[in-house]
Amino acid sequence: MTETPPTAAAAPGPVLVRLSPAQESMWLEQQLHPSAINGGFLSVLVRGDVTAAQVRDACLVVCEDNPQLRGLVTGGSEARMAVHPAPDVLQFEEQPLAAAPGEELAEARRWYRENRVGPWDLTTRTPIAFSLLDHGGERRTLVVGVHHIAFDGRSKFVFARQFLRALDALRTPGSTPHRPDRDLPEHPEIDQELDQVLQYWLAADLPSLPALVLPRGDGADPGEEVRPTPRFDLPAADCARLGRLAQEAGVSFFTGLVACLAAVLHSYGNTRFVVGIPVDTSVPETRDHIGLQVNVVPCLIEVEEGAGFRGLLATAGRALDLVRRHRRVPFGWVLRELRRRHGADVSQGAFDRIGVSCPTVVRDLQEVPGLEFDWDFFAPNSTRSFDLILQLRREGGAAYGRLDFTAAAIDPAAAARLTADYTRLLERLTERPDTPLHLLDEGYVRAPAATRSGIPGQAAAGRGSYRELAAAAAGTDVSPVIHCPVEQFLPTPAISAFSRAGGRIVLDVVDPALGRLGGCAWHTDDPYGTWLTGPSPGLRFRVTDPAGRTLPRGVPGLLGFHGDPRPGTFRAWIDADDRIRLLGLADQVHHWVGRSLDRTEAEAVIASLPDVHEAAVLVEPQAGGATPKVSAVVVPAVGTDGDPRVWRRTVRRVWPSGWPQPAVHLVDRLPRTAAGTVDGAGLGAELRR
Repeated sequence: MTETPPTAAAAPGPVLVRLSPAQESMWLEQQLHPSAINGGFLSVLVRGDVTAAQVRDACLVVCEDNPQLRGLVTGGSEARMAVHPAPDVLQFEEQPLAAAPGEELAEARRWYRENRVGPWDLTTRTPIAFSLLDHGGERRTLVVGVHHIAFDGRSKFVFARQFLRALDALRTPGSTPHRPDRDLPEHPEIDQELDQVLQYWLAADLPSLPALVLPRGDGADPGEEVRPTPRFDLPAADCARLGRLAQEAGVSFFTGLVACLAAVLHSYGNTRFVVGIPVDTSVPETRDHIGLQVNVVPCLIEVEEGAGFRGLLATAGRALDLVRRHRRVPFGWVLRELRRRHGADVSQGAFDRIGVSCPTVVRDLQEVPGLEFDWDFFAPNSTRSFDLILQLRREGGAAYGRLDFTAAAIDPAAAARLTADYTRLLERLTERPDTPLHLLDEGYVRAPAATRSGIPGQAAAGRGSYRELAAAAAGTDVSPVIHCPVEQFLPTPAISAFSRAGGRIVLDVVDPALGRLGGCAWHTDDPYGTWLTGPSPGLRFRVTDPAGRTLPRGVPGLLGFHGDPRPGTFRAWIDADDRIRLLGLADQVHHWVGRSLDRTEAEAVIASLPDVHEAAVLVEPQAGGATPKVSAVVVPAVGTDGDPRVWRRTVRRVWPSGWPQPAVHLVDRLPRTAAGTVDGAGLGAELRR
């Protein structure tokens, strides 16, 4: 098979064409992650006297008119797309699906996600597949599953117009559904633009980019599945004020929506972060092509101290100017070349953490006599392009949206919190555009009274030690109630056994700068949870960012006191019931290029594994923001398997997603300082010997 000029004419056999830069990037990414899902779907409910054959033929016409929809990717040193005649590769099926009137599209969504979403082998399946679901009578829903290598967000509206035109022609005697043959779009060289993008990000001090702080909810459910929140509505009055403010600032309405998201993230303590923006790369000559003509452009937003919403509109406007300049450079190329040329790894958390999309919704769709259509363009995406992506749509004078999120990044309660904050803040921001952002929200909580805690009697006056905890774990004769500094505690199986046997563990929380905060009663029902169940009486707690700004409930930060400007040493967040969840010491969190690794969390996960006596995690930062080297150190319980290969598999199986894979080491003991803390320097020296 030889490479020939790419035309849409149906040839006797396959025609070999080049992948575009964006397609090539997507194909290479799929080779690295073959089990990933890189597709989405849309659907349309058709009511009226139409046959399955007519629907099938209309789908066939669309595929014939758009060569990329009938291509299979070939292997080899350079990937190419073999474009086949549409009848040879059309994927079309018919299925019965019971659905009450008015519930057809919801049932079609459910059916597709449960039965058809999965990895897409582009070497054996073309990038588009059709499922016609028969609900009985004259009700059918066509679900269009698409891989993004040849179909993007704008293409769904192009498909709708072409499908309706083809269906109308097929039902009208003497009409022809086809358009004249056309060439596939040309792909201009972008090397110079790529260099400009790389220079921009190299000058942006990527190594110091902090990890994004997001609200906490009921606890993350690990997994990469993309989940949607319910739709939320932005009132017309708020949108009207936003439109006027955007016009006064000389920016677009979409820029205003991005600025509102930036304000929400700022309310969580973020002042410097990256937002990914899907952008249309088509030109007038290619607007009616179905294909990959949407790119993702990361843009850096820095919120100035004391800024109000007017200032944030200008900041967002400058960021989106960057999007327009860099829109043709594939997102995957930026990640690859920053890593290849400059050793900066910005994947998994720096550039793909959060995005915002607000495409133009097409409403001027053709009518087909005798038929009614109800389109669902807002179906949840099955692709993990971001950990979170805010899907926004403008309709008339109002707007609406949905947050698609991965369960590993944020849980449903926290996702609902983010969308509620967006709606609430849009009203405040547009009503008070000159008020400094940090004054729009002021949230502190009064700690519950000591009598409400799980610790009866007086809180411990003195601090315990790791040795008390070690004695309990070893089963020696100790008091039924032991005290230990919270920063020295790990929930090992031996400690859990002590707790189940009736022993009580009280963890003392003493901040080196602020003094005693209270105590925690740990129990095995919540092994990873360390709640401040016994706060010191009379204290009014708050959570702040490092600058001392109070953060709202549910957002992690530094635990301190209301009225005291000093930031605390312990990380924590406060839930809706005024409970304080401790997350460990601030210096246990290591940041690099928009990501973070929490040693406290990692050590707790490893320590709770069966047959673990002790555990520690060491993190060695690397120059230039490169991924740090991580060591997981395990002291196995006496008499257990000491095979390093077994422990390596066991530790990596529970290691938190998105963190650098650790080197796993087995030792007989952990060296400790006189205070009982792990001697990290001494342990590191032992591992290097």
